[in-house]
Amino acid sequence: MSIILSIWTFYKKLILPLASIAILTGILGLSATGSFSFKWSGLAYFLLTPLFHYFIYEVRNKNEYYFYFNLGLNKPVLWASTISISLFIALILSLI
Repeated sequence: MSIILSIWTFYKKLILPLASIAILTGILGLSATGSFSFKWSGLAYFLLTPLFHYFIYEVRNKNEYYFYFNLGLNKPVLWASTISISLFIALILSLI
């Protein structure tokens, strides 16, 4: 249970900027197709998640990995969780 809470703590920094950009992408799809596109929002969310992960945790807050390492999570686990969670969210958005 503590691993899940640690991943949630890690992922919280990614949700707000990614969700806002994904919604903006869906709104841009509105101008192209005439309706709000959850499909494009999901695709944007999935494609931008690794980019935001890189900029937030690799460039801006490099030393924050030590905090998560002390919680029992190493870098590959955090990257895998980022990809898998974003894929799950993107699939849900694409199926709506």
